[in-house]
Amino acid sequence: MEKIKIRPHHLFCLRFLQIEFPERGEVYRLAEQRMKDLLQKEDHVLLEVSEGVDDLCRSCIDLQGDQCRSPQGSEESVRKWDHLILKGMGISYGDTRTSKQWIELIKQKAPLDFCLTRCPKKPVCTVFQSIPK
Repeated sequence: MEKIKIRPHHLFCLRFLQIEFPERGEVYRLAEQRMKDLLQKEDHVLLEVSEGVDDLCRSCIDLQGDQCRSPQGSEESVRKWDHLILKGMGISYGDTRTSKQWIELIKQKAPLDFCLTRCPKKPVCTVFQSIPK
């Protein structure tokens, strides 16, 4: 079974964000769409929560070495977001589940306190409309 490494904010947020990053190029767009598809469909691919750079980051032009250098958030700020999402979901780095299992957990946990209080992407996020309880 295929295993994909994914950062906490990608795991949780890609499902809800209504934003595109054309400046990151076609390779990134395709990798991001694949991750989004995995987080929408109840597939049986294994997703492992990764600390730092994940499989999506590796396709991004903002990656320099093992650091995110995005104008929207440096590696330091992204790691803070990741930590808040880990805490909100009650998970740890290294946790591995199928995409179907992650979808179910996200449905149970969303929206997180982070979504309500700290998320810089709130204006382009559908977390408050998308979660049936």
